[in-house]
Amino acid sequence: MDGEPPKLTFRGRFPLVLPGAGRVLRDPEAHWPPEILERSAIEASAAGRRLVLLAHPEAVNEVLQNQDGAFPRARLHDRMLGASYGDNLLRGDRADWRRQRRELLQPFNAPGAEAPEARIGAACERILDEWPGTPEGAPVDVIRDARRFTLDSLWRSFFCDEAQAGAVEPLVETTALQVDAHEAAPLTAHLEDLRPLAAVALDRERARLSAEGGEAAGVDPNTMLLFLHAGHDNVAAALAWAFWLLAEHPQWQARVREEWRGHDLRTGFDAGAFPAAGAVISETLRLYPPIMHLIREVNRDFEVDGQIIAGGFTAVLSLYAMHRNRQWWDEPDAFRPGRFLKAAPDLRRRLLWAPFGTGPRGCVGSAFARTEMIVALGTSLDRFELLPGPERMTCRVDFVLRPEGRPAVTVRPLDRDGTRDAAAR
Repeated sequence: MDGEPPKLTFRGRFPLVLPGAGRVLRDPEAHWPPEILERSAIEASAAGRRLVLLAHPEAVNEVLQNQDGAFPRARLHDRMLGASYGDNLLRGDRADWRRQRRELLQPFNAPGAEAPEARIGAACERILDEWPGTPEGAPVDVIRDARRFTLDSLWRSFFCDEAQAGAVEPLVETTALQVDAHEAAPLTAHLEDLRPLAAVALDRERARLSAEGGEAAGVDPNTMLLFLHAGHDNVAAALAWAFWLLAEHPQWQARVREEWRGHDLRTGFDAGAFPAAGAVISETLRLYPPIMHLIREVNRDFEVDGQIIAGGFTAVLSLYAMHRNRQWWDEPDAFRPGRFLKAAPDLRRRLLWAPFGTGPRGCVGSAFARTEMIVALGTSLDRFELLPGPERMTCRVDFVLRPEGRPAVTVRPLDRDGTRDAAAR
């Protein structure tokens, strides 16, 4: 690939007197200065509110761990979530949020639970069966298909019994296509698309809990809506990026394919057995963390890189700026998965990479998301060579860091030996 993959271009200028914090978070390129990629912290004023953008790994980790209770979820964050999702387990410090997290993840984490990789693989194969019908040289829409796959994979893994998991549920496919058609619309439009599916999911979850002797009320409707949206949307964005990056870097594509073909999944699935795929995923999420920033209140004086910042501000924890900060990363804007194949990282290196957040409020589905991406990449590359399409992908932010550029990837069927499929020659 010529040049670096796309990145955000920050255009803010000092002094940083910004509009409302919501507007700043929605369009960070227009408001944050490029210096955030070289500094640990930058202070600003936004509509009378003190904001501090943090990109220092130890500081970000301390805030997210919140061991002394001085860094609660920001009121701004709760208002934004409440306006879209209504009351849900991520808002504030609700007493039952830990219970609801456990209940949502029980099908994946419970002792003796069925391994999800077979259902994930079936959701992926369904999409791949369509790709050979694409005219030679024509792009496949990996942005759309990543969404179709992740929603189907989530559904089969969490809301289907063994009989139901064998085929796509029509409402799942309809919903994925509706959300994709409204991709540029506000979040509230996506949630309206998801509501019918969330109602079915809630009924199934309550039936499962009741059958297991649990609390019949179980998870509330708004939390189910949040689970369905966040559980597929962020992974879809990351997976689309990964498909394109591999199309642009055939040497890494070949390594992931060879690694996948060297394992027999009938003996079980272990994410650690796929280091090349894991490195590609980690590097993709470093460059393009779907959730660019997290928001917390800081209620006491706070030390950042030797500097004391007076308490009483809203911290914007910029995962994007931390992941690309020139202080800590070599070639921070380059796609270099090999940096994640080195010896076990020291503490600083582990803190520098946090696309799923960390601490008690970290992403509830990070292990499942990584499993999804490994299976999707391995299954796809086993059957197809990914090639650059007529357009490059670019970045877009609507709170989530998304790829744009649907004609960015073309595919070519492969035989098992890695050559072009005879039927396509």
